[in-house]
Amino acid sequence: MPPHQRLRAPVQPDGVATEVVPGRAWPFLLVPGILLVAAGAVMAAVYSVAFIRRGETVGGLELPFVDAYPSVVDIVMPAFAAFLVGGCLTFIGELLRRGVIVRGYGNNVAIFRPLGALVHADWVLVPLAAWVVAVPYVLSHGSTGQAQTPGMSFLEADSDAIFLSGVYGGLAAALVGALVGSLVKKLWFVRAERRHGPLPAEQRSRGWWMFSYYWRCDVWLVSLGFLLLGLAPLPAFLGSTAGIVVTVGGGAVLAAAGLVTCTMYRRAGMPLGTGSSVSGGAQAEA
Repeated sequence: MPPHQRLRAPVQPDGVATEVVPGRAWPFLLVPGILLVAAGAVMAAVYSVAFIRRGETVGGLELPFVDAYPSVVDIVMPAFAAFLVGGCLTFIGELLRRGVIVRGYGNNVAIFRPLGALVHADWVLVPLAAWVVAVPYVLSHGSTGQAQTPGMSFLEADSDAIFLSGVYGGLAAALVGALVGSLVKKLWFVRAERRHGPLPAEQRSRGWWMFSYYWRCDVWLVSLGFLLLGLAPLPAFLGSTAGIVVTVGGGAVLAAAGLVTCTMYRRAGMPLGTGSSVSGGAQAEA
């Protein structure tokens, strides 16, 4: 029986009181979460286009949650609020759908059924498509020259279109990196377990447990690296050599470091499909 099914009832090992969070509420978290994320994506597109074209509109903008004459920061806040709340609801709802959350040991431990590699890889396409729209597509309709081609928009480094492209393109690229990093982590771990079997206890590392399991620093590094790489077309479009060096060079280093450390997850001594929260303050191995 899978571990996420064996923990359907409260357990009390070694006198430590634990509590299993009921999983029946997952539809009430997951469905609203997905709807909020989708609403955030729609607001990001509609609000951005309306804001960039505000000079073509008589009077102020008529958009929910923002003033008639908003700043560019005001424009991104509703979408980011929807992404934040929706992402949290989706994350917790999906954990409860595929497993359980156990309260105990001073923190919360999630035990769940990992996604299959093919489904995991398919999810990479979602933020990748968003990045293509936010960065390459936007830049393909812009020009840095004063003599504009018909149908092209004049874009400068401080233009609103460049800012919004960087905000949403960077977010999408970071999500691509997180999914790619976790996929590499999963595939490498499964391959190593099949070839060598479970890691002996004496080869497990407290350092890797903290780095790769508790804090997930390997996936964060890949995500930050992809964020910079995803922004690289912007300085290239604007002709900024320094910007290209920072985004491509820094992104490649961070992404490579993250991917290499993703292959070391087995040294943490923990299986796939489990995670420990940092909210309770517990930093001891389970």
